[in-house]
Amino acid sequence: MYCHQCGEQLAENSHFCSQCGAKVQNQPKKTQDSNNVDTLLTDETAAGIEVEYEERRNPLMHYLPVLLPFFSLIIVSVILTTYYFQGTRINEEVVDLKNSADEAALSGNYQKAKEYLLKAQTKRPNYSVLETDLNAINEAIQYEQTLSLISEQIKKTQFSQASKELASLKDKLNRQHGPLFTPFYQQLDERNIGITVGTVKQELANLNSVDQLASKLSILASMPKKEASAVKEEIINKIVQFSIDEAEAELANKQFSDAVKIIDKGLQYAINNEKLLSLKERVSQEKAAFELAEQQRIEQAMEAAAQEDLKNRTAAVEVSDFSVEVDEYGDLYLTGSVKNVATKGITGVTVYYTIFDENDVAIDTADASVYPYELAPSAVGSFEDTYYGVNQNISVEIDNITWYLN
Repeated sequence: MYCHQCGEQLAENSHFCSQCGAKVQNQPKKTQDSNNVDTLLTDETAAGIEVEYEERRNPLMHYLPVLLPFFSLIIVSVILTTYYFQGTRINEEVVDLKNSADEAALSGNYQKAKEYLLKAQTKRPNYSVLETDLNAINEAIQYEQTLSLISEQIKKTQFSQASKELASLKDKLNRQHGPLFTPFYQQLDERNIGITVGTVKQELANLNSVDQLASKLSILASMPKKEASAVKEEIINKIVQFSIDEAEAELANKQFSDAVKIIDKGLQYAINNEKLLSLKERVSQEKAAFELAEQQRIEQAMEAAAQEDLKNRTAAVEVSDFSVEVDEYGDLYLTGSVKNVATKGITGVTVYYTIFDENDVAIDTADASVYPYELAPSAVGSFEDTYYGVNQNISVEIDNITWYLN
């Protein structure tokens, strides 16, 4: 028999439990039948024994109504605690993935950033921040692809197409904000410089004057030295060559001042260029030599002019075919020709002569006019005269010839 209160085994015929002191209830009474078999005296006694047996078999059944809510609370707490820590761990993983995505994006590795965000999205599909970041990364990838396309167009000298793509991309970026898109503005500037420099370089072949080249040089003046230096140098070299060609053409025509102006203009862009400075020195030397030669030429011309004038005034004519005859009546006949050897036309040529007797004593003087009245240079005129009554052998000498210069 067992105690109905604590389940301790009871001593036979005991009325109280030696363990908890509870009163022993419903002590069964035995009787013997004719076959010495113990039977329960009554149905009530049998039911009590059965209850006592069940209680002795599972003593916790008595506390089950109290323990069940307690165990339920523990189970729910364990479940909630597990769910909480699992959610916290997932959140930490998502945050780590997002931070890695941010770091990759800010370093320009947009594909890697997209991988991190997609992985985080599998853990938190409804996290709106991840969706927003993923959209921004996709746009950044598109911008990066557009910039690559523009670079390729620049390499192929497709500057018009590149300019259109660049303008469209710039318009899109103007609507974006945040550090993710900041690097694209610098890349826009770099591509714009590439387009400008490439366009200028492409146009150089069609430029044929210093002014045209200078206008392109001014466009490149605001460009960074690294990107524009090669084209600037090419333009300056062409300016130098054009300046040299134009100055030498003026120099050949003895236009020294114009040549110097051209050289000085070139030196405004090609400062201290050795070729231009050397040419300027050459122009100066040739100018000095020319001026000296010109001065000598002038002096020589003046001297020649003086000599010519002297000749024109003193030796403008030459006499030829001069002859003197005395006829049978004692009259003197004198004839001759005069050539104009001056450089100018002459008029009113008159020949003066003296008649000598056979003893070389002067008998008389006379003059004869040359016809025609005006003689052009190299023209020939003639003269003749008669002197009556000499009646002896005589001789005639021309004393002088006079004329007027036209």
